[in-house]
Amino acid sequence: MTYQITSDNIDLSESMKELAREKLSKIDSRFPNLTDDEKQFRVVMNSAPNEKFSVKVEAKVGKKSYFSDETSYTLENALVATVEEIERMAKKDSDYSTTWKEKRENKRFKAEPDET
Repeated sequence: MTYQITSDNIDLSESMKELAREKLSKIDSRFPNLTDDEKQFRVVMNSAPNEKFSVKVEAKVGKKSYFSDETSYTLENALVATVEEIERMAKKDSDYSTTWKEKRENKRFKAEPDET
């Protein structure tokens, strides 16, 4: 999986980057059937007005793309909120896909066994 962790107006320490990788690994674990090349994460961490931090995360997983941005008083809270929002989006997508497949199967005509 590919991580691109950047900032426009603050200096990112290695611990900040490691924190982002750790939080994003939760999203990565939801897609065990995809290769590492099919998972790309882009994180932009910035300082916002009024002593807040802004975090934007774009996750490209397979053919799907998810985006979230949050602002909070701490960098970690903003990062956790964005990751949780992307997790909700991914779960909603997978739930919808699963229920759609089940409904499609139920609408198909079942082959009746021969009574000979």
